[in-house]
Amino acid sequence: MAEAKPPPAPASSTGGAIGDALLGALGDPTSRTLLLELTRSEQDVHSLVVRTGLPQSSVYRHLKEMQASHLVRISRLAFTSEGRKVEIFRSSVREARLYLEAGRLRVEVVPAEDAADRIVSMWSEVGRRPR
Repeated sequence: MAEAKPPPAPASSTGGAIGDALLGALGDPTSRTLLLELTRSEQDVHSLVVRTGLPQSSVYRHLKEMQASHLVRISRLAFTSEGRKVEIFRSSVREARLYLEAGRLRVEVVPAEDAADRIVSMWSEVGRRPR
């Protein structure tokens, strides 16, 4: 009697690299915690350490990974009361939707935009209009 083969892994269409990165981050408790914090408000590393109770080294490492995957970004630089420069991070994702459809996985990622992002987007649209 032939041995039964396991069913093939379901096909996935996760929305590209950022969809894959988002699923990976959500599967990791530390990355998930940081990403959720940064969807609430932009924060520096010290604030994230205080709010989450995570070790500073873990926060830095996970932020760098998520930054490389375009899930978080540095929104601005700030100075502490001691005059030290710090990076302020924010989520690049405003919301995400997960769809399970006919054996396929699909993730739609809605980017977080601020006023500067919208101005750049509108200005590029003006430049593309025929005259």
